[in-house]
Amino acid sequence: MSTPNESYELARRRVIAKTIYKGVVGLWLLLAVLQIAIWYFTTPGGYFWPVWPILGTLAAAVIAGIPIYAGRPAISDRRIEAELARMRRDG
Repeated sequence: MSTPNESYELARRRVIAKTIYKGVVGLWLLLAVLQIAIWYFTTPGGYFWPVWPILGTLAAAVIAGIPIYAGRPAISDRRIEAELARMRRDG
């Protein structure tokens, strides 16, 4: 069972990850609107090319969000401990 400090730190990391993720999704939406605007003002009624970059970034955003919202930490404690050991050794 985890201690209150460990639980707090896990919750803190999840909140930070979700906040960053929401910013990335917001940026994706902004870029999608910009691409649609470029398409509209350059070739209205022509081939709707923005669908491809929009779908590609949507797929990436969904895949990136799975570990954040799946309820498990995206980074294991083992990897964190290995990085701490490496930092102690190098620094």
